[in-house]
Amino acid sequence: MIKNTIALLFTIVVFMGEISAQGTFLPLGSDAYMLIDRMDIQYSKVQPTIHTNFKPYSRKWVAEYAQEINAQNISGDARFEYNLAWLYRENTEWLKDTIVKSEKPILKYFYTEPAAFASVDKGPFKLRINPVLHFEVGKEFGADKLRFFNSRGGEMRMYIKKKVSAYFFLAENQMRRMSFVQDKIRSDQAIPGEGYWKEYRGDAQDFFTARGYITFNLLDHIDVQFGHDKNFIGNGMRSLILSDFGANQFFMKLQTSIWKIRYTNLYTEMTATYNRGGDRLLDKKYMTLHHLNASISHWLEIGVFESVIFSRDNGYDFQYLNPIIFYRSVELGLGSPDNVLLGLDYKANIARRFQLYGQFVLDEFNFSNVLAGNGWWANKFAIQTGLKYINAFGLDQLDLQMEYNWVRPYMYSQGSPEITYTHYNQALAHPLGANFWELTGNIRYQIIPKLTANLRWMYAKQGTDTLGSNFGSNIFIPTNDADGRLITNSEFGNEMLQGVLHKTILLDFMLSYQIRHNIYFDLSIVYRNLKSEITAQSNNQFFVGTGFRMNIPYRRYMY
Repeated sequence: MIKNTIALLFTIVVFMGEISAQGTFLPLGSDAYMLIDRMDIQYSKVQPTIHTNFKPYSRKWVAEYAQEINAQNISGDARFEYNLAWLYRENTEWLKDTIVKSEKPILKYFYTEPAAFASVDKGPFKLRINPVLHFEVGKEFGADKLRFFNSRGGEMRMYIKKKVSAYFFLAENQMRRMSFVQDKIRSDQAIPGEGYWKEYRGDAQDFFTARGYITFNLLDHIDVQFGHDKNFIGNGMRSLILSDFGANQFFMKLQTSIWKIRYTNLYTEMTATYNRGGDRLLDKKYMTLHHLNASISHWLEIGVFESVIFSRDNGYDFQYLNPIIFYRSVELGLGSPDNVLLGLDYKANIARRFQLYGQFVLDEFNFSNVLAGNGWWANKFAIQTGLKYINAFGLDQLDLQMEYNWVRPYMYSQGSPEITYTHYNQALAHPLGANFWELTGNIRYQIIPKLTANLRWMYAKQGTDTLGSNFGSNIFIPTNDADGRLITNSEFGNEMLQGVLHKTILLDFMLSYQIRHNIYFDLSIVYRNLKSEITAQSNNQFFVGTGFRMNIPYRRYMY
């Protein structure tokens, strides 16, 4: 079993004498990602090699990067200095020469550091504890009940002798979101980004969030993370390889960094597609992923990856534990119908203002059928291309981003429902699944150091299924029946956006004021319009809300 193997590896590593902790990681969605992104574009020529395409980021690495900015005597206006100080405050346990203390701690013991409710620094032992709160309430016009989100919990990170570090996050949540989110919960039987849930007040949801992991460093160049959380591959708003849209996963991750190369091995245990019902043990499936990234120059990075999703009645297939083998050769050797994906990603920083990035993902492919242009169903691939523009039009702290995603019908699907590219009834990559193209963007302006305006938008076209027909948008539907017969719309003649055409426009605006470090007051406005060829499926929704957040990123639902 994979759990026994990982436990054995973990025990061996923990008791090795030369372990040095890599540190805990910044939560996905943290403001730090945007700040590091800007610095990478603007200062990559004078900064050390960094790899931004596999997230989350280590706090140790972010602290070292921020200190290097300071060491280079790079400066800017009040907003730049505030952002750099924010990175310092967020990662004090890894600062080498700078001590960050609060000017006015509460009752002498609380907030002695501006980013930690409680902190302990006793030689080899370091501890940071923070409460987690998120209260939001708003009105969806045309709906008879208020929309709300209510989350309470806490997080803790600790370090022991710089040999072991650990992170824990726990939160109890209740919510009633906009109608399109509620509809997706009912259709997918899952809350986006979460796991198990139960009904609350008839038309709302109650769920518990728990994340945690332990990290350590092996042989100076190999970092190990073991736990239950999410990962994200890419430099865009979306990922066509692995995104943070779905539920947390049980995983072990090894990252080897040598010279200008970083090589990542990710081993996960996931939950297969299921139907809600009584308490029972849900079926498991597994994913193993390799990602090799090379910094070709200070401005260009290229990465290649391969992943395999498989399911076995007797547990994990140990041949997929091999950290360097080409998965397709293993799959062929096993004679198995496992789901293998291949692809690449890249980013190029240009003129200290722009970043061009993208991904190409290949599921199945037959070159002769592509040349024939016959619409063979199994020519399955996806393409992403995007552009970031910082300090746009000469206006400091105005950042623009535009991204295009294009995914063929039946991409991520497979003959067996157990090995589709999904986890806990949610997509592992793009939330729209397949058979769509999307243009999405982000406009962000930091008006003053503590006040930021942010607009995210998307325009998407997707060909959806009809009752009894599989046009390739729903990645949970298998492409073969129990007898192995093809059950797609047709073997040939498939084309983009086949099926019932849906057009979606979504605008998500947020004005956020940071009252104190990681404590925000938000004003949000969301507009979503869906037009379908089936008139009854069309809808138009508008929401205005306000909220308070403490040590938790803002949740967006972009689909």
